[in-house]
Amino acid sequence: YTSPEVVRFMWNALQKMGLKGGRILEPSMWTGIFYGLIPETINAKLSGVELDSISGRIAKQLYQDSDIRVMGYETTKFPNDFFDLVISNVPFGDYKIHDPAYNKFNVNIHDYFFLKSLDKVRPGGIVAFITSHYTMDAKSSRIRDLIAQKADLLAAVRLPETAFQGIANTEVVTDILFLRKRVEGQQAVGETWSESVDKTGKDRNENEQSYNRNVYYDTHPE
Repeated sequence: YTSPEVVRFMWNALQKMGLKGGRILEPSMWTGIFYGLIPETINAKLSGVELDSISGRIAKQLYQDSDIRVMGYETTKFPNDFFDLVISNVPFGDYKIHDPAYNKFNVNIHDYFFLKSLDKVRPGGIVAFITSHYTMDAKSSRIRDLIAQKADLLAAVRLPETAFQGIANTEVVTDILFLRKRVEGQQAVGETWSESVDKTGKDRNENEQSYNRNVYYDTHPE
C-alpha cells in the first residue's frame, strides 16, 4: 500500500541523516517494497515481519538472504537495542494488539508499533514510519510523551490525503516520522512536538469545524 515515490523519499532522507547500513527491520512488510527499493549504497542485513501468509511467503522468496518471519509483530522475539533502523508503513486503526509487554500502555495498533520498535532499535538508531496523522494530532499527548521519553523527532512530513489513492484506492491523512532513539541519560534535543493545539477551519462543504493539529506542524506549516 506504499507508493514507490514515498519509499524513495524516505531512503533518500535516511541517507542524508547519515545511514550507511547495518541491521534493518521492516515490521508489517507485506511483500517488502522498502527492501525492493533500498539504495545499493546501503550495506544492510535485513529482517522483516509479515502477518499475512501469502504476502509473507512472497517476501521470503523475494529476499531469500534476509530473515523474514511470517507472524504477528507481537509474537516476535527480536532482542532490544539491536537494530540500526526500523522502517515501515505501519498498520493503523482504532484497535489494540495483545502483547503482554505493552498491554499496560493501552494504545492503538499504530502507536504500539512505535513503542515496540523504539525498544528494538539501538540507542542512536532511527525509527522511520508512515503512520496515521492521529499519532501526531491526537488531543491527548500521552502517546507522544511516551515516545519522547526515549526518542527525538528528527523530521515530520504530512502527506496529502490522496498520497495512497492510486496504489491503495483510499484517502487518508498520514505522516512520515523520523525518530532517533536517545542514549540513556542523554538530554532531549530538537523542537517541541508532543503537544497539539486546537484549530478551526472549513471542511470540503465549507462547514466550520474544530480539530487538533500538532504544534510541530503549527510552527512549520511548510
